[in-house]
Amino acid sequence: KSIELGLLLDHQPDWHTYWTNPGDSGLPTQLQWQLPPGWDAGEIAWPTPHPIRVGTLVNYGYEGQVLLPVTVQIPSHFSADARDVTVRLHANWLICRVECIPEEGQFSLTIPTKSSTALLADSFAKAHAQAPVALQGSSQATVDGETLQLRVSGLPAALQGQSLQVLSESPDTLHHAMQDGKDFHQQWQGADWTAVVPLSANRGQTPQDIPLVLTTDQHRAVDGAIGWRTVAPLSGQWQAAAVAQVSPELAAALAKNAQASAPAAPASSGS
Repeated sequence: KSIELGLLLDHQPDWHTYWTNPGDSGLPTQLQWQLPPGWDAGEIAWPTPHPIRVGTLVNYGYEGQVLLPVTVQIPSHFSADARDVTVRLHANWLICRVECIPEEGQFSLTIPTKSSTALLADSFAKAHAQAPVALQGSSQATVDGETLQLRVSGLPAALQGQSLQVLSESPDTLHHAMQDGKDFHQQWQGADWTAVVPLSANRGQTPQDIPLVLTTDQHRAVDGAIGWRTVAPLSGQWQAAAVAQVSPELAAALAKNAQASAPAAPASSGS
């Protein structure tokens, strides 16, 4: 069977952490599990984030309280001789207001093997309700110069006519801060939502497809969901951003300076 584990983040007012794609800046929270042999932890089932504006930047993340759930598969051959097992987690997150502070934590949790525990069942149910719903309809993405033309079908009928926001799960693809500007266009064509979205100036190589999450402007729930996920096949090629290169001479000089400025190793003390 499978169980669910997660990291619960309770932010102080005005502070936030980040989604899998943090947007214009930031880093996503990372979870490293230490589990019994054979147990397999999946990826974070990220709740739908909301845009967080800091100056001219637009980031994607969470404020208030958020639970990042993970499904853990227990193998059929697992047999616990003890009454309980212990799982451990090393977590890293970047907490930001205007300034940012990298933080980490070491956690452990003891789980009974002969009985069930579900003290936070409601919190896990709420977290899954905030995850984007997979769309059954088709989607298309076409490169057009410095923009991406999108067409998405299968969205709830109650959304038709509303303005939506589009978030890419892949960093360095879309230009986040320009979605509320004159270069971002969207409209409904019958039941299909279409948009022209500016590409990021820092975009990498063209992928085969692009995973997208759509939300309403105000993060309102529609038909019980606040986000909708689709993976759009990508047609066309965009020109990747130029990557600054460090010359071999400069790299050697930097390495030499770093070595010269490194503190001397402390002397060993005798026993």
